[in-house]
Amino acid sequence: MAADDVLFEQVGAALQARGDWRYEPSTTPGGLPSWCLDPGGTVVVSVNVIDGAVVAYLPATDRDVRFAGLDGLLAWMDEREGVAGTG
Repeated sequence: MAADDVLFEQVGAALQARGDWRYEPSTTPGGLPSWCLDPGGTVVVSVNVIDGAVVAYLPATDRDVRFAGLDGLLAWMDEREGVAGTG
């Protein structure tokens, strides 16, 4: 299994434990699957693993936030806990 795949599985396990996260397979050829947070039915953040980095995409602001690993993502999320849209 590729390193990105292993990290993606670790990210998924951590996010699912937080609730409101779901796996979204890629529907576009060449696209990446994502873990999506959609507590109200609208995705507020999606997370992928790209070239060894964890990348959170924030649709409301159309921006990516890159992390060196899972710990960085979780710390970023913890800082924003309770803030609408986690971003």
